[in-house]
Amino acid sequence: MADVDIVSVDIEKVNEAIRMEVPLIMTTYTAPRKVERYIEQVVSIFLDHVKQSDLKDNVVYCIQELVVNAKKANTKRAYFSLKGLDLNDTTDYQKGMANFRDDTLKNIDYYLELQRQQGLYIKLILQLKDRVITIEVRNNASITITELERIRSRIIKAKECDELEEAIVQVLDDSEGAGLGLVMLVIMLKKLGLGTNAFDILRTNEETIARIVIPVAA
Repeated sequence: MADVDIVSVDIEKVNEAIRMEVPLIMTTYTAPRKVERYIEQVVSIFLDHVKQSDLKDNVVYCIQELVVNAKKANTKRAYFSLKGLDLNDTTDYQKGMANFRDDTLKNIDYYLELQRQQGLYIKLILQLKDRVITIEVRNNASITITELERIRSRIIKAKECDELEEAIVQVLDDSEGAGLGLVMLVIMLKKLGLGTNAFDILRTNEETIARIVIPVAA
């Protein structure tokens, strides 16, 4: 499917993907606010099809959180590239992160355009297959091993908690103003009864993949 920055939902194509059990792929480079409504509509169609529309608000929240994280990761990649810094070098990383937030917030439109020019995308992939809905948010700024270890540590600890307040005390990391969103996501999925394996983050040489798995009720 084309860039959702400019394309509205084609309901028939969404339904066809569901019927054929093939992935529905949506791509954006800047993730403007109107993408939120687009995602909400597509998720609604999927969940309505399997009679689990009561999950919509929670699932949409989780996807939006992952899209925001992917967007930030792409912004970070563009910023470090512009500054001539290596994300995988500890010294460069600390140097870049010292001003990353302030610099990008002051001129976010510039950095979003830079992401587009560099081909840094965000892909949302939904697929219903074998009575399981798989949702992936992918971006082609592959997460560093250090970042992945830190995030997975938060996820593991959050999965051990039953309440948000407990999880915040256990895992909140303010080093980059990050952590709370993923903690809320994990707790939310757990409260929905989706189990501890419903969410994971993976990396390849080219992409970071955040995955949510929703078994379809019989």
